[in-house]
Amino acid sequence: MKELNRIRRSSLGGSTSSLTRRSSISQKDIQQLQETLQKQQKVSAQVVLALLLFVPPATFFIFYSISMHTGLFVPTITALFFRFPFVFQCIPPVWDTVAWKFSIVHCAIQLIFYWVLPHDQALVMSSAGDQMREINSFFSCILTCLLYVLGASAGIYRGDLIYIHFNSIILIFAIFAVTIWAALIVSYHFGTGNSVTTISEFWFGIENHPKVLDIDLKSFIRTRFTFVIWPLFIISALFFHKMTYGKISTSLICASSVQLLYIFQFHWNEDLYLNSLDSKRCDCGFYRLWADFVLGPIIYTSPITVLAATNRSVGLISNGLFCLAAVVSIIFTAKCDRQKYEFRKSKGDLKMGGVDAFFISAKYRTDSGDPNANLLLGSGHWGVCRHPNYTSEAVSFLAFSAFQGFPSTLAHFPALLVTLFLIARAFTDENRCLIKYGQYWAQYCAKVKYRFLPGVF
Repeated sequence: MKELNRIRRSSLGGSTSSLTRRSSISQKDIQQLQETLQKQQKVSAQVVLALLLFVPPATFFIFYSISMHTGLFVPTITALFFRFPFVFQCIPPVWDTVAWKFSIVHCAIQLIFYWVLPHDQALVMSSAGDQMREINSFFSCILTCLLYVLGASAGIYRGDLIYIHFNSIILIFAIFAVTIWAALIVSYHFGTGNSVTTISEFWFGIENHPKVLDIDLKSFIRTRFTFVIWPLFIISALFFHKMTYGKISTSLICASSVQLLYIFQFHWNEDLYLNSLDSKRCDCGFYRLWADFVLGPIIYTSPITVLAATNRSVGLISNGLFCLAAVVSIIFTAKCDRQKYEFRKSKGDLKMGGVDAFFISAKYRTDSGDPNANLLLGSGHWGVCRHPNYTSEAVSFLAFSAFQGFPSTLAHFPALLVTLFLIARAFTDENRCLIKYGQYWAQYCAKVKYRFLPGVF
């Protein structure tokens, strides 16, 4: 116990010289790395412009290939370049009245549920000060799904409505994204005076949590559009598959079940999302709006799209293994995020495995120059590797995709994209931490040696 107390005390502070002795990297090396990384952190205007021109058409190309050709490359290219109207086939019908009605009604219902349904209180922690936020996305999502099933069962509309009109719904969501961002730019110019003046500001945004009618726009879109259209699409795909093939395939049932589990645990743990780096650090710009309104729904629904359209099904044992991998990784991700949340909430006064949690009090200076410190957790799941939640998150999406078998290479591209995004984010997070914490981050990396897989990498 004395040794534990000694470790605990040493983790709370210490001089720079003592930290240097614990790390193989000198303070001078750290400073040079910080300067280099600060220069690399800035994305050039040319790169941002390339992304702005490439991402939207690439999004609809992938969407067209998966929804119309199950990701098969040759039929996709043949249709786009040798059949009229050629590449314009990637653009879904914009005058789909059913899609417009659904999108408008969905938006209205989500606003009503946001204001009317009971709210829970969630603690959102930050260096600027903790605050309480009202949340109710779990009950909103459940009620929305139940209303959709009830309406379809009562014959008010077809149960496969969303699946059939999904291409046009996504195009309408893209219009929503562009319209909202244009409105925000105008409001900045005439309201706060903070104009968007560069291409980087246009892409990344200039405000973290813009509000409309006292609603956090960024959080509302993620929890009421991205993570509600996804379960609605799954339900609609099940209706479509049953009406088309007479019964639902085993792989579609398994894939739908684990994806619904993923979605509902996201809503149940909405407080964890609000405390994530994604929520706290990512500004609300074109990139974020496009990702949540358009790219996210396309990526998340692609395995179900292929399974519902093709009636494919892998073997019983494979289905069981993929289900097990998905469920375990989903639960593990939630446990990792909850463990870090409780640790931060308790200010480090938390036991893990019956002993005090090990952490490093990493000192830094805020943008205003004031000294501050954050606690870097090195115990529990976070003592095994530095990004256990990213690893299990990638496994979840790879498992979702595996239910398809191998219809085409492009069909698995969304899962690969999520995995590459998480890897890139991990390296970006680590560079940011090295710039922010310096030698304290080097000490933390010496304590927790591996990024993703203990003993491997």
